[in-house]
Amino acid sequence: MNSRGNAMKVWQYVFVFIIIISQVHYAQEKPKKIQVDFNEIKGELTAKDLYKKDFGRYDGYEIELFEGEAVNFVVYTQKFQPSLALVNSKGEIFKQSDRNDKGYGNIVTTITISGKYVLYVIGSENSLGNYILQTAIAGPNALSIDSTSDFCSTLDFLLAHSTAYFFLLENPYLAKQQLVKLNDAVYAFINEEDGSYNAAFYNGNELQKAESTFRYISDKIKLCLDKEWKMKSSDWVKVEDYKEKSITLTENVKEKPRYVVIGLFDYTGSNQKYKDRYSYCVEVIINRQAQKQNMK
Repeated sequence: MNSRGNAMKVWQYVFVFIIIISQVHYAQEKPKKIQVDFNEIKGELTAKDLYKKDFGRYDGYEIELFEGEAVNFVVYTQKFQPSLALVNSKGEIFKQSDRNDKGYGNIVTTITISGKYVLYVIGSENSLGNYILQTAIAGPNALSIDSTSDFCSTLDFLLAHSTAYFFLLENPYLAKQQLVKLNDAVYAFINEEDGSYNAAFYNGNELQKAESTFRYISDKIKLCLDKEWKMKSSDWVKVEDYKEKSITLTENVKEKPRYVVIGLFDYTGSNQKYKDRYSYCVEVIINRQAQKQNMK
């Protein structure tokens, strides 16, 4: 299914349910809002879905995309081996996922021409079952941040990317710079286990300095966020063989809120890996509440 002619035939045969995933056209005037969008669709390939020889059984989703946007599309399922194809308004395949046998399909690319596209979820002729399709889309101004940006601007940039669970922030195909560090952070990384953004502001053996750093960073973050963010404080509690206290700021929305946790960790007497290097750590953790999955 590589020729323009075949792709156009597939376009003519589209008779599937269409879900419009709307995007915002990014204006050139300042100030520019950092736009990162994320959608999750629970779909299913059934015997009623169309099948095309040399293409497969498929569902199609219409998406409007704009030049310069970065996209990360992924579909996964336990029922069959899926693949993805992004087809432009002329019926041409703009990008398709690499073949694999790992139960998922993935497209990561930058859009070169604005227009309406169709994102196809594809299986073989006998593929039937549920799947989850996730779409992460970032505007051109969300792909990098100026090194002179202040603390609140950098936090806003990171919170925008937390909307899409940081799918687009550290992708090697899209990254235009090293992983962004919150101002004054010692280092930053994406946690591979839960996908959260982590920035360390203090690693050392002085409790007083750790406490003052914790208060200082907490106050800065609270000043950056509006009053719609709910705050919860936790005093020292024991976790496994170490202690921690924290302040959590959570977005006041009903579904999958974003959150920021400022944590102070005490590893004195702990067998954790940090013990050999330092006793206290102050970290900021940014993420978005995960969506419950049901692949039955």
